[in-house]
Amino acid sequence: MSPTGGHYTVTQVEELVRGGRVSATLRVSQWLSNHGYDVKETISEVLTSLESQGRLTGSCTLMNGVEADEYVVKLAEDDWYLKFWIDEEQLVVNVWSCCWDGAAH
Repeated sequence: MSPTGGHYTVTQVEELVRGGRVSATLRVSQWLSNHGYDVKETISEVLTSLESQGRLTGSCTLMNGVEADEYVVKLAEDDWYLKFWIDEEQLVVNVWSCCWDGAAH
């Protein structure tokens, strides 16, 4: 558990993002594309803004049994809801949600 209470440290997430070690579900990619966002750029921006603009809102156990962290990240005029976990074996940040906070997706 990280010092902030989540399962993953912001430093760990940012290092993986800088290395291009990010994967998103098809649902996340489609939602971002359908709303006019560049998928890779938006996910990277949201993930690398955790420390400066993010607020940990909780953690949850996903259907696959792993623990995920949930954040709300303030970017420009929008609050973004983000849910992710880190695959420790493959060293990849897996993004399961990345959308406007409160948006149905």
